[in-house]
Amino acid sequence: MKKSERILLVIFTLVFLVVVGGGLLAFGLKNYRELTAETGRLRDRLAEMHQALAESAVWQERSAWLDEKMPRFASRQEASAHLLENLQSTAENAALALGPREFIEPQRLDGEEDAPQGFYDKATVRLTLDQAPENALFTWMHALQSSGEFQGVTRLSITPSGQGKTVNAEIEVTQFYLEKPHAKVTRRDR
Repeated sequence: MKKSERILLVIFTLVFLVVVGGGLLAFGLKNYRELTAETGRLRDRLAEMHQALAESAVWQERSAWLDEKMPRFASRQEASAHLLENLQSTAENAALALGPREFIEPQRLDGEEDAPQGFYDKATVRLTLDQAPENALFTWMHALQSSGEFQGVTRLSITPSGQGKTVNAEIEVTQFYLEKPHAKVTRRDR
């Protein structure tokens, strides 16, 4: 090997080592940053878990209160009927005339008919009010949203009717409840 070939070989080797070393260094730094970020996320999650454990007695009390106070219905239809009855009686007390009513089917995220939609079940009614007095409407909505009934206005659209202090409103009211467990059929029952 000639001296110039050796020099070129040494230069090529150095350039190759710099390129490969730079790539390995970049790869190592990227992995190090990912590991550092993951460690931070795990540390935050651990802190949240410790806080949740420290507050577990409070959340158990709240859960027991909900289990005791939450209305129970056999089906969504029963809950919807109760909600509609409550809406009509409170509207009569507030001197409001309810317009068309429509039961809203719960949105199924996974497409299954009987899939749970969360920890609590819900029944929703959409209704309209035409030329309702503002004060009566807001008093009625306030009366609807009592914590004891576990119902509330979940969607509200108000437009002025153009006649005095009256408005047109489209309202969705939701009743949250627990569904009563169905009786299990056992071999003895058959």
